Amino acid sequence: MTAAVLLSIRAKAISWSGGLAGALIATGMYLGGGWLGVALLGLFFVTGSMATRWERSVKEAMGVAQEAGGRRSWVNAISNGAVAGGLGLAAWATGWVEPLAFPMMAAAVSSATSDTLSSELGTLYGRRYWNILTWQQGARGADGMVSLEGTLFGVLGAVLIAVPVGWQAQSWLAGGVVAIAGIAGNWSDSLLGATLQRQDLLNNHTVNFWSTLIAALFAGLTYVVF
Repeated sequence: MTAAVLLSIRAKAISWSGGLAGALIATGMYLGGGWLGVALLGLFFVTGSMATRWERSVKEAMGVAQEAGGRRSWVNAISNGAVAGGLGLAAWATGWVEPLAFPMMAAAVSSATSDTLSSELGTLYGRRYWNILTWQQGARGADGMVSLEGTLFGVLGAVLIAVPVGWQAQSWLAGGVVAIAGIAGNWSDSLLGATLQRQDLLNNHTVNFWSTLIAALFAGLTYVVF
């Protein structure tokens, strides 16, 4: 784990503060979800970093590139991973592991992955953008805007996290819940962007945090009901 953090810092994918925050989140996911939890977090980080760096010069020309050269800081790590890491720590500290803790952690990561691929690749390849509330066309990269291409990339991101979960549980239902929760979290990100973020009541980081929490609660509620 330490080696992976140092390599990520050396590759300028994360800052030192981001590496420290990421290591703490990974520890929480390991305690609550074992090595699969860490693997899911790593899958999010690798795919998210690749999507962020993909065609960066084009994104910069469009004015939609991530700040700081795409290097993630502790704020990025916390906004995307605090819910999953916190659930892992809570599960470990209280012995509350099955049946809800791991699916909720995985759903939070699924949401973060879905949102990252949707925003990073949707703004690059999207052709038309609509406000998720009014369905009026708007500008690329604006808060609360969605596209067909971005939606499909978001589904791909959620499925990337859901497949290992379904395989480990030997249950397509488990994987399906995580995938659907991740997509729900991604769309809640757009809804919050179109409302509270546009009103300057939330920023991009707090929107990311709340969307991962919504995804985790969605997965937990689904398991309770069904």
